[in-house]
Amino acid sequence: MSRILLVDDEIYAIEGLKYNIAWESLGFAEIFEAYNIEMAQKIVTEHPIDIMICDIEMPNGNGLQLMEWVKSYYPSIIVVFLTCHSEFDYAKKALQLGVFDYIVKPVNFSELEEIIVKALEIRKKELGFEEIKETYERFYPLWEVKKPLLIERIWQDYLDERISNDPLKMESELQEVGLTISDSFTILPILISVEKWQREFSSRDEEVLEYACRNAAAELVIQQDNGLAFQDHSGINVIYIYSDGSEPLPLEDWRMRCETFIRACKEHFYCQVSCYIGNWATIQDLYRVYQDLIAMESNNVTLSNQAFMYQRQFGRKGEKTVIELVKTYIKENLTTEITREDIAASVHLNPAYLSRFYKKETGETLTDFITFERMKMAKDLLLGTDATISQIAVSLGYTHFSHFSKMFKRAYQMTPYELRKLNN
Repeated sequence: MSRILLVDDEIYAIEGLKYNIAWESLGFAEIFEAYNIEMAQKIVTEHPIDIMICDIEMPNGNGLQLMEWVKSYYPSIIVVFLTCHSEFDYAKKALQLGVFDYIVKPVNFSELEEIIVKALEIRKKELGFEEIKETYERFYPLWEVKKPLLIERIWQDYLDERISNDPLKMESELQEVGLTISDSFTILPILISVEKWQREFSSRDEEVLEYACRNAAAELVIQQDNGLAFQDHSGINVIYIYSDGSEPLPLEDWRMRCETFIRACKEHFYCQVSCYIGNWATIQDLYRVYQDLIAMESNNVTLSNQAFMYQRQFGRKGEKTVIELVKTYIKENLTTEITREDIAASVHLNPAYLSRFYKKETGETLTDFITFERMKMAKDLLLGTDATISQIAVSLGYTHFSHFSKMFKRAYQMTPYELRKLNN
């Protein structure tokens, strides 16, 4: 429902307007009255007015001054003026200010009603536009925040080969999320390999720290250039640097940025990191260069905490047997300290690569598998020997009994003591 303001210094003029127009049938919920400019300004300030019908000539200021104020502070209000024959010069000025229409006194109420109907139609259209604008203004900041995530999702699907690497197809996909690419568009991929944590963290803590590493990569490696730091569906952290065909930075500059990033990760995020820097590639060649970087990482068993320049790779190790070799190594060494580096060395793979590959293939982390196998051995020892619970915990590498008990309960939904009591 709409709201109208009637402004005239003559009370009988307002009364005539109120009772000679079928306001309710026109769709007006409220009719406001003002007898001078100050009253009108107060009403407009306190209530959402759609249409204002105003006399031009009033004491203590005229309707033109009121309209100038309205158009300055509430430009969406539609104004219709009432005027006398002698005030046509005022009417011309009103038209210049943007008045919707004016009508000559004495008022022809049928004519005024037609003007109001037209004004309402325009107001409804404006309200629709304002609603769209309001929705846009509300959601645009959210879109700006989410846009990098949408772009990241497209690149993840690309690396998973879920979408074509055809340049036209990718151009269409990226344009839909606000990334416009040119015919000379190329990408420099940089693989971030988190090789070793300097402290013991839970899987959740490691994920949080890797997220922090990606943010640091955006700040220290990408800097003011155009690009994105993200994680693919396999858990690989990667940086994309975009080039629109202009002269890119030399690869040596990217190596220096990566070395700064590596030092920051060691100092602030308690991890050793290496970066594998690719070559500038088109969308068609990007996947091959990316796979070469993964192969470079997997084959790097001895070197760590460095930035490595791109080398074309030919052939990959037979990985399907790696999982069984890893599990065998873990089972044979449950009573000794097992590190990710030891496991990786046993199968001649890079620790970071092995950790990701194992989780991708099995759905669990290396730490989870080690813990569960130790708890299986603990259960056998609890049921088949007279060793104390503390002795069993120490034999499996647990110096804190409470931690051992917690891990056991997580695996079997009861404590070691409860298991023994149940079976005795």
